[in-house]
Amino acid sequence: MTRLPYSTTGGQVTEADTFEQLSEYMRLAEECCYTIAHLARANDNTPRADGFLKAGQNLSRMRELLVTFSTSHRIIQ
Repeated sequence: MTRLPYSTTGGQVTEADTFEQLSEYMRLAEECCYTIAHLARANDNTPRADGFLKAGQNLSRMRELLVTFSTSHRIIQ
């Protein structure tokens, strides 16, 4: 298992930096799903393309919910 490089302030991991990293990884995963969906559709594999498209949309919604939750609970400063 690969450990992620966390940004620290005074030797301590901060919530805001960790949240920013989580959001970025989710955005990258969403982008990968859309790319795979596009390539699957180009190869006439519509069911697979639809699945990856839905997965990308779910990741987008999840990221939006996390941002809404974190701003209402003051994680992001």
